[in-house]
Amino acid sequence: MKTATKHWYPRAKAGQQPTPWWYYGRAIYVSRHDYRKIFLNFLAVGVPLGVTGLLLDEPWFLYPAYGLACIGFALLFYSLFGLYRQYGHPAKNYFQKLLNKAEITGKVELADIHIGTYRHTYQFANLLPEATVHSIDCWQDGFSSEEAISDVRSLEPAPTHEARIKPVKVSNYEIPLNDASCDVVVFGFGTHEIPAGNERDKIFAEAKRILKPDGKIVMFEHGIDFQNYLIFGPVIYHVTQHKEWMKFFQSMFIEVKDDRLYAVDMIIARK
Repeated sequence: MKTATKHWYPRAKAGQQPTPWWYYGRAIYVSRHDYRKIFLNFLAVGVPLGVTGLLLDEPWFLYPAYGLACIGFALLFYSLFGLYRQYGHPAKNYFQKLLNKAEITGKVELADIHIGTYRHTYQFANLLPEATVHSIDCWQDGFSSEEAISDVRSLEPAPTHEARIKPVKVSNYEIPLNDASCDVVVFGFGTHEIPAGNERDKIFAEAKRILKPDGKIVMFEHGIDFQNYLIFGPVIYHVTQHKEWMKFFQSMFIEVKDDRLYAVDMIIARK
């Protein structure tokens, strides 16, 4: 039997919505692996420069070491600030902008398709107080083996305290909802972890199946750009480029539009 991973970061409770501070803290916690790699790379360059400068009493070695340290702290600050905007209290703004641009209001049936984080589900339930939110964990064996994703999934259980939130689990790429049963389908952060190709095609085909005629599909994701590079570092290169997402959506849906806020790319389309 596989032993559950132990974390020093507190696990969320199924009967209580986590605070934005908790989600922000979790974003930092699951990024610790990448922060460690970047920190070690800075040390690998900065320490030899600094030691050489001290031993030789040569400022031309010390100045680059000091400069590298300053750059490292500046990048860390910007990264923490960027994570706060995407996962902390300001995150509500891009959720609201997405809903406004897609003209989603009222008593809708919304399917939030995610990879094991219920943050999006809570946001949509809060911003759409009349909606029923089907929170769909689409994770399948064979998806990403990233430690950060494993941490995300193990730290947050499915909600049990809100009647309007209906947690469900995808099995064998099949969403347990009826055809044409949802007004809106949402894909959020982490969608890039669904492998491109057959696996992604199956999940999106299921999303299209459960959408009502003329239903809306929206997505918000990280892109490969300078701003996201400063926030996430080189790890950002494994996400799907925004132009590839646009091409993918245009192949499956109509009236495809995009927008952006806080380095978050958004796509809105119709069935």
